[in-house]
Amino acid sequence: GGPLGAGGGGSLGAALGGAALAMGGRPSPFGLDPEGLERCLPQFSPGGVGGPLRLRGIHAHLASGLDAPTQVAVAAAVADWARKLSERHGLGITEVNVGGGMGVDYARPDRRFDWAAYGRGMADLALRHPGLTLRIEPGRALTVYCGWYVTEVLDIKHSGGEAFAVVRGGTHHIRTPATKQHDQPFQVLPTDTAWTRPWPRPAARDEPVTLVGQLCTPKDVLASRIPVAELRVGDRVAFAMAGAYAWNISHHDFLMHPRPGFHYLEE
Repeated sequence: GGPLGAGGGGSLGAALGGAALAMGGRPSPFGLDPEGLERCLPQFSPGGVGGPLRLRGIHAHLASGLDAPTQVAVAAAVADWARKLSERHGLGITEVNVGGGMGVDYARPDRRFDWAAYGRGMADLALRHPGLTLRIEPGRALTVYCGWYVTEVLDIKHSGGEAFAVVRGGTHHIRTPATKQHDQPFQVLPTDTAWTRPWPRPAARDEPVTLVGQLCTPKDVLASRIPVAELRVGDRVAFAMAGAYAWNISHHDFLMHPRPGFHYLEE
């Protein structure tokens, strides 16, 4: 099966071993094994002309959460394999989509994928394959930083010695942290609204707080045990990196809670 085979194939297998999410290069429910592709090739026209079917190119999306050098290495393995396949069978392949999966670090929002290094690597790869059009899928790595999920703290409670902030909404609005098992980065927006209740405003001060939603499941967690200087009922919390895989992958109508509003800002 070459470098894309289910066994991982040497350096590619090692690269995928460090991926946040691997979809290929190993046994997978996705896509088609290279061996399966070989069996399909008789259905295609030699040289890409005539016959009922023409194979224009290869599309491979093998992993997510990769840094730039690893991403280039994966792209090189895909392009090299596709070119050899084309030459071996006279397919005349002209396009190779090497996928996406550029790393996004939710724990360190200021750390960005090294696009300059990736660009240099892909430019060198393109020179090695002058007959191929290389395509990429940057997706989340571009859009994730372009959205915020802003919600209100409804209650602060303590249980078992730990503080919990219940916010309006939850993972039915932004399912990313529950799906990816990370803490969604956020910042507190203190309210200036006066507290009019006859009891003290519930608050957490100088302690770790777990931010949860309104759903009746312990999995409705947006961030766990995050130290805060102060978080009070009525404050708002702005969750960053909500521009991708947030609302669109969420279970919208779970318990029939209202959907969030959407606001778009133009510079």
